[in-house]
Amino acid sequence: MSAVTYITAAQLCDTPGAVELSQNLAQDNHYPVSPLLLTARANGEPVDNWTPDEVAQADDALSRLQGVIEDTQSMIDGFLRQRGLKLPLSRIPRQLTAWARAIARYHTFRYREGTEQTDPVVRDYKAAMGFLQKVADGRYSLGLDDPLPPAGGKPRHKGPARTFDTHTLRHFGK
Repeated sequence: MSAVTYITAAQLCDTPGAVELSQNLAQDNHYPVSPLLLTARANGEPVDNWTPDEVAQADDALSRLQGVIEDTQSMIDGFLRQRGLKLPLSRIPRQLTAWARAIARYHTFRYREGTEQTDPVVRDYKAAMGFLQKVADGRYSLGLDDPLPPAGGKPRHKGPARTFDTHTLRHFGK
């Protein structure tokens, strides 16, 4: 895994939001973690207002979220390696963070029923994966030191033979 991450738990608590994350990361038959507690733990803030059991539950949820983040990181790194980029990247382009957010958000939902047409989470995930494939194929540049291959060769023309040319029109108008 790269030393630099594309998305953090704190960024995910901002968008899509701690409420959504706490609901999606809840274990079966358990109440979701308090969104305020989840945000506080993700940002490294004091958690004196919560019980040790609540803090432990939040730590478990953050551990699951960190696993999702690491999986997302590995997936993105695979596409970037396929492109031939040297990892870790010296700077993280904003679109990588947006794609990492979409992928991580998709993977936090355990019980997904929507389709690409009806669910924006699925739609964002598929769009992110599509762009990553374009990056890997060299059809989309991240603006880093990865110039797209130059288009080469002469323009080609393909079509039917000309109907009217100087030979067929030589008697026209005489």
